[in-house]
Amino acid sequence: MSARAMSRGDLRRLAALLRQERAALTRGDYARLEALAPRKIQLLERLEAGEPLPGTPANRDLAAEIRATATRNARLFEAAIAGIHEARALLLRARDRGRGQTYGANGSRAALEPAAGSLHRRA
Repeated sequence: MSARAMSRGDLRRLAALLRQERAALTRGDYARLEALAPRKIQLLERLEAGEPLPGTPANRDLAAEIRATATRNARLFEAAIAGIHEARALLLRARDRGRGQTYGANGSRAALEPAAGSLHRRA
């Protein structure tokens, strides 16, 4: 991609994209987040490669909005990731609770389950 100057329109698009990202994060819409990612990467690459915009009050306000929204979204991403980790741990605990456990003569844990492939006879 050739380096071109970042325009105020690009910054407005980035601000709008970050608002869409926030909405998707709060809804847990991970498919939407995935769809937004390529556009976000493109805008960020243009921002990094481009010349800075003049430091007008409007540009500073827009940059502050983008910074605040990006910071808030980063916290939402962290919370979503933590929630996914907690849900995974909960599912693993629930799965393991269905299995009886005991301790063997040597002190190590042992499952109280029949071997895989064995038959259970119920009355």
